[in-house]
Amino acid sequence: MSRKLVRVQEVGKAFRTVRAVDAVSFEVRTGEIFALLGPNGAGKSTLVRMMIGMIPPDQGLIQWFDEDQNPISMNPGQIGYLPEDRGLYRDQKVVDILEYFGQLRGMSRPQSRIAAVEWAERLEVTQYLHSKLETLSKGNQQKVQVAAAVLHRPRLALLDEPFSGLDPLNQEMMLGVIRHLRDAGTTVVLSAHQLELVERLADRVYLLAQGRRVLSGTVNEVKSSVHGGYSLRITFASPPPSDAFETWHHEPNLLECERRADGTLQLTLHQQSDAAEWLERATKLGEVTEFRGGTLSLHEIYLRALNANGPKYAMLTGV
Repeated sequence: MSRKLVRVQEVGKAFRTVRAVDAVSFEVRTGEIFALLGPNGAGKSTLVRMMIGMIPPDQGLIQWFDEDQNPISMNPGQIGYLPEDRGLYRDQKVVDILEYFGQLRGMSRPQSRIAAVEWAERLEVTQYLHSKLETLSKGNQQKVQVAAAVLHRPRLALLDEPFSGLDPLNQEMMLGVIRHLRDAGTTVVLSAHQLELVERLADRVYLLAQGRRVLSGTVNEVKSSVHGGYSLRITFASPPPSDAFETWHHEPNLLECERRADGTLQLTLHQQSDAAEWLERATKLGEVTEFRGGTLSLHEIYLRALNANGPKYAMLTGV
């Protein structure tokens, strides 16, 4: 069984009249990638800042544990923090910035220089080591920020929006970097809006909304906890008119139906629904060129959880 590294217990935080975090509890286990999810303003960044001691909680307890599961005081040198907002020195050379941050975390100057070069190679910014940060693109600045957060090999890395500013190719590269951190012994707490990437990375997820827990568990556990976990994608050679779907509105097995701009239908069904029946219904409306089924993605679960009381057929009816 995995050992706990951090325990967050009934933690709350308010700023004047806004309650940013409200009685949140979870554990982060050694060697896992734990994803904190939620919309803007859900309380994710506030929670991360409390975990690293930047701000104190108003209530509750945050505990750290050693390898023998004894409570310990947090050691800042064992933490890596990537803030959502960049905090590096734009008029300094990249190698000097990385060397400086390594020394801040307890590394010697030679150690930090070696680590700076290693991480520049891993993040594909070696050619910019002697360039001023301000001359780099937004994506390459993000890579330098990531390197500054983790080059000291922290026990725990808290990464707030690590994919920000990265194109799809570099997002794939960042996936590999985060997996490398985990495989090298760093526990990762990740906050990101790119849910398709999170689904590929995370061992467990914790979804927040308005400072409170909505869903939590492994991706498979979260999927199984959501009512209506099966989806169908139907593409027609020629999109049928919208009124062709009027008879579908009262189907008890249909939870949601989204009609996309290209005419493709995305159906959300009860798990026990018979896909063959829906294929038969669809072929009566026109030629079907694609019919694909599967469990809901993390992105779809996220939207369903945050919009549980939303309109069932808004996209289908055009309302």
